[in-house]
Amino acid sequence: MIDNIKTILGSLVGKHKPSDSTVSATLLVKNLPGDEYYTTLIEVIKAVSKINKDATVTLKDRISTLLYVDSQSVGMHSKLCSEFLRGSPRSKSFLPSILSYWTELSNGYQLCLRQMHSAKNFVVDSNIELATARALHHQLSLVKWSALRYISAEGNTWQQAYHLYQFAEQEQFHTKRIALYDRLNSSISPEELLIQAAMLHLAQTDNLLPQEIEAIHLLLERLVEGVQLELQATQSEFQYVINLDMPAAPQLLRRGVLGKGCRYWSGDHVVNRLADLILDFDQGIPEAFARALPEMSLELWRDMLQKLSTRWSQDGGKSMRRHERLSSTGQARVEVGFERIAHHLKVNRTLPLGDDNLVPEWRVNDTSEVGMGLIYIGRAVESLIIGRSIWVSQKDRPNQLGIIRRVQRLPEGGTRIGVELLGSLPLPVILSENEREAISNHNGLYITQTNAQKGKRVFIVPKSFAKPGKLLNFLANGKSYQIRISSVISQFEDCHQVEFETLERLSD
Repeated sequence: MIDNIKTILGSLVGKHKPSDSTVSATLLVKNLPGDEYYTTLIEVIKAVSKINKDATVTLKDRISTLLYVDSQSVGMHSKLCSEFLRGSPRSKSFLPSILSYWTELSNGYQLCLRQMHSAKNFVVDSNIELATARALHHQLSLVKWSALRYISAEGNTWQQAYHLYQFAEQEQFHTKRIALYDRLNSSISPEELLIQAAMLHLAQTDNLLPQEIEAIHLLLERLVEGVQLELQATQSEFQYVINLDMPAAPQLLRRGVLGKGCRYWSGDHVVNRLADLILDFDQGIPEAFARALPEMSLELWRDMLQKLSTRWSQDGGKSMRRHERLSSTGQARVEVGFERIAHHLKVNRTLPLGDDNLVPEWRVNDTSEVGMGLIYIGRAVESLIIGRSIWVSQKDRPNQLGIIRRVQRLPEGGTRIGVELLGSLPLPVILSENEREAISNHNGLYITQTNAQKGKRVFIVPKSFAKPGKLLNFLANGKSYQIRISSVISQFEDCHQVEFETLERLSD
C-alpha cells in the first residue's frame, strides 16, 4: 500500500502534466487507508515537501492540490495529535510528523502567496483566502505545540504568522470568518486565530498541565469572539500588543511599545468575559467543555480559570508572588518520581552526601521560603512533568521533597524547573494492605510536622491507596501501626498526599 502511495504522490513532482498531478493527488486522498494513517501521513508530508521544492508547479495546481490533500489528511493528523496527548503506546514517535505536517503545508501555502504576488495582475479569490487562513492556523498550531512541550516558540514562527495576518489585513479579509475544514462545522477569522494564540501565550503556560493548555485553547474560542485588533492604543485600563514587524511574542502593553506594525486589543474585554465564564462554572462544567475534555474535573477547571484571571490581569500576575527569591548556586543530587525517590531513600538513607554524589546535570538556581528553582542540562527531560514529585539534596543542607510546578525549556539549552517544597528530610515508609502479615508491600513517604513546610505532617502514598476509610499497615523505623486514611489533601501526577489517623500499634 505504501509503495502505491509513493508512486501516486511521486507523480506530483514527476514528468506528468500539472493536470495529471492534481488528478493523482485526488485519487490518493480519496483512498487513504484508515489503519495505516501514521505511515501514510509520513508519505503525504514527504510529497508536500517535494511539491514545495518544485518550481515548475503552477499556482493553480499547487494551491488546489495543497488544499485538497490538507482537507483529506487532516483527520489522520488529528488522530496522531490525540494519541500523542493521551500518551498512547509508541505515540512519542509521532511528534516529528505532527510538527512537519503543519510546517510543510504552511510553507506550501506561503509559497502560493509568493507565486500570486509575482503575477502582474493577481486576484485574491476564495482559495487564496482559505490558503492564508490555513497557513496562519498551522503556524499558530506550532506555537501552541511549543507550549505543550514547555518550549518558547521561536521568533521566526511568530513572524511568519504575522506576515500571513498582514496579508489578510491588506486584502481586507482579516475579520472574515472562514471555514477551515468542512468536517469541523465551524468558522474563524484570521484575526481571531491570532488573538487566540496571543492569549494562550499570555497565559504563561510553563506551569500548566497539557490538558489545561488544551482547555485554555478551547475556552479562547468563546472568549475572543468579538475582540478586535486596533491600529491605535485605546483608553482601556490595560491592553495587550503585538508588533507585526518584530519576531517577538505578544505582550502586555508597556510604555514605549509603539510603532506602525503594532496592533492592540483590550484586556478588559477578555477578563470580563472570563469572569462571566467563571460564574458559569460555579453551576458545573458546561456540557460542551465536559464533552470535549472529559478528563478535566470541575476542581481543575475552576483552579485553571482562577489562574487565568490573575495572569491576564493588569500586571500579568506579578503581584501574586508572595515570597522573595534569592539567587543560589551549587550542584545537587536529584531524583524525580515518587517510586524512584522512595527507593533511593530506602537504599541510601544513612549515606552522607559527598561531592562524588553531586551531579553536574543539576544546579540550584534560586530559592525562596516555599520553593526553589533548578536548572537541568541533561537529556532525560521527558520525566520532568508538572505535578510530579522531586527530591533535591545539596551538600551541607537537609534534603527536600517537593512537587514540580513549572517547566521551561531554555533556548540556549537546558531546562528550568520550578519546585514547590513540601518539606525536608522525608522518611521512607512501608505500606501494606490491612493484613497482619503483609503479602505485598508498597512505598510511602512521610515528613514530620517539624520538618513540613506548612507545619503540618505530610504523608505521600500511591494513588491507589488514596481512598478515605482505607486501612493500611504503616511500618517506619522498625515500628508498625495500623492506620486509616481520613482524607485526600492533594492529588499529584504520580502520587497523592493524604491525612490519616492511627488506630493501634501492631506487635513487631
